[in-house]
Amino acid sequence: MNNEKVYMTIAEASKASGISQHTIRCLVKSGQIAHVMTGIKYLINYPKMMSFFESLEN
Repeated sequence: MNNEKVYMTIAEASKASGISQHTIRCLVKSGQIAHVMTGIKYLINYPKMMSFFESLEN
């Protein structure tokens, strides 16, 4: 079974990827990164976020 987290907070996604929290937050608010809101927190779909950044490299 795969134990990797799919959904992460902005802070967790920032720490795991090395991308600033500010950049992730801006991309979430502009709708470019897949996410869900739980109360006042954004949960980032980490694999989709990384796919987004990989697509920018091509």
